[in-house]
Amino acid sequence: MKNVGRVVVIIFCLYSLFFVIGSTLAPITAHFEQYELSSRLTEAFMYSCHQKPDRSFWLLGYPVALCCRCLGFYCGVVISGLMTVFNKLKISIKLFIILFLLTATDMTLNYLLKISTLNIVRFIAGIMMGFLFIMVIVYIFNKERNYEN
Repeated sequence: MKNVGRVVVIIFCLYSLFFVIGSTLAPITAHFEQYELSSRLTEAFMYSCHQKPDRSFWLLGYPVALCCRCLGFYCGVVISGLMTVFNKLKISIKLFIILFLLTATDMTLNYLLKISTLNIVRFIAGIMMGFLFIMVIVYIFNKERNYEN
């Protein structure tokens, strides 16, 4: 992957890390009675997630400021992004198809069939979506490099 692609992946990693840390800090700060800071952190993520408490993990008696799927997505972006930067993520079309089918199954169950899955399933599906996102970014930059040669 070219340097530009690596920089883009790093930027997405840092952006996602902000979401992971910020959303988990919201219940921690509420637990320590820093309600103003907790409120601000939760408010910061309200435009990127529905924040339904029943679809969120709870930490120290308070909901995390992102739902399980969004939290999983940002965790997946951080993990797969770091793996990509350190050349540890082996991207294959088989892996892409498997991850895509698994996440599509979860989304179909939830949105089309109205079958509610467990929060841990939503979290894992989010992680897979984060991996898919980084895989697409890497593919785009690798394809761009092939055109330049």
